Amino acid sequence: MLVTETVIDVRYPDADAMGIVHHAVYPVWYEIARMDFFEKAGFGYTVMKEFGVDAAMVNLNMNYRSPVRYPGHVCVTTGIRSFAPRKLELEYTVFCGGAAVADATSFHVWTGPDMRAFSIRDNLPDIYALIEAAGEKNHIR
Repeated sequence: MLVTETVIDVRYPDADAMGIVHHAVYPVWYEIARMDFFEKAGFGYTVMKEFGVDAAMVNLNMNYRSPVRYPGHVCVTTGIRSFAPRKLELEYTVFCGGAAVADATSFHVWTGPDMRAFSIRDNLPDIYALIEAAGEKNHIR
């Protein structure tokens, strides 16, 4: 199973006066990590756009364990939790100083050029094979 590691710098505007990163920054980190994951899986954002495909997010669940402070950096690991021809669920863990400080899952529906849900397996079997390879044992029907 493919699990990527994305290192992200904690920026000054991400933090409050005490230097603690605001909770609204974490979804941005997950988006950065998700784009990195797709790129490393062989189906990056530009390729998605060429095919008119998107992994539209319909749900994001986040858990915070301990604060992240400025300055510094975090490492976000990303992997496939489950997938099927029409949907994809990713999982993320944020590490700071070697400790897990937050985690999340995001649920996505594959959409085609008309922005309607579609089967990526039926419409783009080569791309589905890349997702299958990245998810290995996490396939659901």
